[in-house]
Amino acid sequence: MDKQGLFNKELSNLYAIAKQTNHYFNGSDIYFLSEGVQQMLMDYLKLICQTEEMASEALDQMDVNPTNTKDSIVEEITENLRQIADKDLDEPVKALSYQMSINRLMGYHLANMENIALLAKDQKGLQPLLALRKDLSGYKEQLFA
Repeated sequence: MDKQGLFNKELSNLYAIAKQTNHYFNGSDIYFLSEGVQQMLMDYLKLICQTEEMASEALDQMDVNPTNTKDSIVEEITENLRQIADKDLDEPVKALSYQMSINRLMGYHLANMENIALLAKDQKGLQPLLALRKDLSGYKEQLFA
């Protein structure tokens, strides 16, 4: 694999992260989270949708089809989120546990975007996508504020 192949793989992973995260949060019941965390998650979901769309467009321009790409780490984290939401726990413990798993998810998402930024020095047109890192970092910081 060459540098372009590695870049394509990282960008495909970003698409998978966004797609799987979007799929998980659509319809998730997060009533046990504070209003502030719920609002931050809604904002994060908007960023996820932008990421999915922008990554898809970039992959299309490179003739890469990521349609069936899945990220096993995101699968594990979203399964963990699902289990936490379904557990019969005191709401403060449930909320904190859920937020900790969201922190992992956002950290993984951010690491993927940092990898793409490192590899994208020769790629044109990715600045809007990479600019989302700042917003993502901000949401991650808000998670426990």
